[in-house]
Amino acid sequence: GSNTIAFNGDDGVEVFSISSTGNEISRNSIFSNVGLGIDLVGLGESSSTNVFTPNDPGDADEGPNNLQNKPVLSSAKTVSAKTTIAGKLDSIPNQPYTIEFFSNPQDTNEGKKLIGEKSITTSADGLRTFTFSPATSVAVGQEITATAFSTATGDTSEFSAPKRVASS
Repeated sequence: GSNTIAFNGDDGVEVFSISSTGNEISRNSIFSNVGLGIDLVGLGESSSTNVFTPNDPGDADEGPNNLQNKPVLSSAKTVSAKTTIAGKLDSIPNQPYTIEFFSNPQDTNEGKKLIGEKSITTSADGLRTFTFSPATSVAVGQEITATAFSTATGDTSEFSAPKRVASS
C-alpha cells in the first residue's frame, strides 16, 4: 500500500481482533491522528484506549498481528549530510523482518514520510541490532520512527517511540 491515513479522531489504523493476524501495514503516510498511528489493541484494551503495546522478550505473546514487537531506536544522527539510524529488534528467533523508517516533523508515534527500509533476520536469541542510512539526509530536529514487518507471518508492529535526529 501507499496510502495517506491522517486526521482521524482516534487511531490511524487499529487491529483489534485477537485472531486478526497477517495484517501488513506498510509504505503508508500516517500522521496527525488523535490516537496512535498503528494500534494493536491487546487484551484489556478497548479500541479507544490508545496505549502502546509493550514489547516482550522473544515476542511470544498472542493478539492482533501477534502483538508483533516494534523496533527500539537508540540513535538518529545527521552529520555532513548523512543520516544514520541505529536500533534493535527483539522478536521471534531466526525470522526475517523488514524495518521501515519514517521521518516526522514533531514528537509523534506515527510515520509521515517513509525514508527507507532494511531487511534483517533475528538471531537464535531473537535479537538483531541494525543501522540504516536513508538515501536522503533527514534534518536535525526531525523525529524518526520505525515499524517491524514479519515477512514470515505478514504481521506489522506499532510504530516505535520517536527518536529526535541529533547533529552529533
